[in-house]
Amino acid sequence: MPTTKKKTARTDFLALLVAGPDAAAAESAAERFSSLVDGPIVAASTEKAAALVRVPGATGAVLLVPPSPFDRAQLRAALDAFRAADPGLPVVLLADRLDAAEAVGALRAGAAEAVFRETAPDEARARLAALIGRRAARASGQLFPEDSGAPRILGASPEMREVARFVERVAGSDATVLILGESGTGKELIAQALHALSPRSRGPFIAINCAAIPETLLENELFGHEKGSYTGASSTQIGKVEAAERGTLFLDEIGEMPLPLQAKILRLLQEKTYDRIGGTRTRKADVRIVAATNRGLKEEVAARRFREDLYYRLSVLPIALPALRERPGDIAIIADAILEKLAASMGRAGLRFSDDARRRLVEYRWPGNVRELENEIERAVVLAGRDVIEPSDFELRSRVEDPDRAALARIAPLDGPLAATLKAATDSASRIRAALALEETRGDHARAADMLGVSEDDLARMVGD
Repeated sequence: MPTTKKKTARTDFLALLVAGPDAAAAESAAERFSSLVDGPIVAASTEKAAALVRVPGATGAVLLVPPSPFDRAQLRAALDAFRAADPGLPVVLLADRLDAAEAVGALRAGAAEAVFRETAPDEARARLAALIGRRAARASGQLFPEDSGAPRILGASPEMREVARFVERVAGSDATVLILGESGTGKELIAQALHALSPRSRGPFIAINCAAIPETLLENELFGHEKGSYTGASSTQIGKVEAAERGTLFLDEIGEMPLPLQAKILRLLQEKTYDRIGGTRTRKADVRIVAATNRGLKEEVAARRFREDLYYRLSVLPIALPALRERPGDIAIIADAILEKLAASMGRAGLRFSDDARRRLVEYRWPGNVRELENEIERAVVLAGRDVIEPSDFELRSRVEDPDRAALARIAPLDGPLAATLKAATDSASRIRAALALEETRGDHARAADMLGVSEDDLARMVGD
């Protein structure tokens, strides 16, 4: 029978599941690690342990005691059983009785960590705490642990959990990351998380919005200038690149960057060098670049508004953030957190959503994503005359019932420049028409292009080939 070694108030989250060849071996290991883990620990035989993982994300980690003698086939079967129950569940191998080759084989089979008897308690605690902390945060809807230094990003959907796992995997690298997503999806927060989880976390995080600064000033903001380099340059000024030394430089809306400056960013990425305006000395840059855009850069490259070589240098590690409407299960989690924060700041603690109001939030498509959700809830907190927010406190009714607006929101952003909305709508319409033409011609590109009145190259771009 499974035995609980330690209990906490969080009965919905199991900190550590210890599995062994038999219940006695599992209980012995659980007793050994009980002082290292803050939270409930359950011990069971390996045969029964996977059945205890009932809800994906609700178990912090598995500590697996391997069979003796070591049997790789049995180990792989156990790992497969835990993966089937919860694909993201980390399994830590208690490798006391294994030699180095067996431990390496276990890690290659899918174990997340290997802990040996001689491992220092503080190191073992740190390893387990890191694994369990990430899982506990996600079980409560938070993608990164509070003590990680990362910003508070909420989401329990598989899409956002995969984003979080990817961020954790690539944070330790200095490779360039390109974050893709609509306005309001949290691209800068993800960039901050990459920085906080990286070896550069003690260095500065410097952000610059390439769309918010006039073209004539953007180079100066990025690279700085020397005294006397132009009229009015009365002193030397360092740029954002230099300010981000040994840290992270976040280039937001890089799709808006003018072509001449793109060449200098390419040089920065390839050679890690740059020049101040009016400078005579080339400077080295020790900085990691993270970029973001809400534009389709492949389409921008095809239209010759964005350099192809820069696109490939930027997109070494792309991260695509889903729109809020694509993860409706996260809407209530995020809305509750926003309401709690706003209500407390406005002296209305205890304010809550009615069931109908919550349903309305989930049904709405949120073309402005989380930023629009925050604005809508702030308005409702101000206007609500009771302790419960009702649908009538929202401005969503006309927007939900307007079919033209709802249809446009599905294919294009309704905030930001009109040109961005028109381009996104045109791109979506082009893809749909191209797909229909290819379907009608049974994949004959020449006939489909003739039907649409475009070249075959244009057709290929329309369907993303």
